[in-house]
Amino acid sequence: MLFSRPGFLFNKATTRSSYFLNRQVNDSIQVDWGEASMIEAERILLRHALTDPFNERFVFVSDSCIPLYNFSYMYDYIMSTSTSFVDSFADTKEGRYNPKMNPIIPVYNWRKGSQWVVLTRKHAEVVINDTTVFPMFQEHCKRRSLPEFWRDHPFPADPAKEHNCIPDEHYVQTLLAQEGFEGELTRRSLTYSAWDLSASKDRERRGWHPMTYKFSDATPELIKSIKDIDNIHYETENRREWCSREGKPSPCFLF
Repeated sequence: MLFSRPGFLFNKATTRSSYFLNRQVNDSIQVDWGEASMIEAERILLRHALTDPFNERFVFVSDSCIPLYNFSYMYDYIMSTSTSFVDSFADTKEGRYNPKMNPIIPVYNWRKGSQWVVLTRKHAEVVINDTTVFPMFQEHCKRRSLPEFWRDHPFPADPAKEHNCIPDEHYVQTLLAQEGFEGELTRRSLTYSAWDLSASKDRERRGWHPMTYKFSDATPELIKSIKDIDNIHYETENRREWCSREGKPSPCFLF
């Protein structure tokens, strides 16, 4: 399923891919990055995708994602396990969790991770049927009012008074923890992101978002280095996730 801004139509004049035709949701909303509209868009996509009873997995990808392997390999990888792939870890950084969410969302269920998840049908249904966690996010999970390229600007006088909660980095993870489904997850993402931007002088790479690789970056060496990653370390939980498939070591990332 495809989600686009309201008013944009995928047709033969606007896309060269026949796979996009007749796959667009008809009730899209205006989405603002860092707002609860991001997770509402995810819920709309899932609601449409679930109408097809043959859909068993639900994969979120962006227009910036590229596959590292062919379709058959990725399909077999995802379908080889009964779990969802959800990057999820305990978030201990002050300022993200809003105490006003308690007791509906207690702090011990608060999680963080990537929005690029792969959900089973069961977990996708949990997301669209949620009437408890989502309203809390709408009301109390809001990003700090900083400019997009905040590393190049001074902070507000007292930023500690503002919580800095990015809804799509917390919602699915927290919801599934809240509902007791963490045991049914492979707690990592299949989408690689580079967040270590400290040495970058490129303004485009120093804002809220992970690095977007340019054409000149996409060397065989870079692709190989991503495909060679076989484990992920989660510092807040002192946990190392060794990537495997059907009980054997495997690459961590498909995108």
